[in-house]
Amino acid sequence: MKYISTRGQSPALSFSEILLGGLAPDGGLYLPESYPHFTDADLTAMRGMNYRDLAFAVLGRLVEILVILKSCLIGCP
Repeated sequence: MKYISTRGQSPALSFSEILLGGLAPDGGLYLPESYPHFTDADLTAMRGMNYRDLAFAVLGRLVEILVILKSCLIGCP
């Protein structure tokens, strides 16, 4: 997934490229090019999740999994 600037004057970048950068070079905020779609089945499954698992399910659709290891997220207290 790529992230684009709200001002449209900066290149689309990956999450790992924008994570510590703050504002885009053009002064805009980075937003995903598109937002993930959650099916009714996804939402139903999410209702029974604890906060950590829910956060992982949502963020896993927005962030490259290689950037933040699943084992760390699942294993953190």
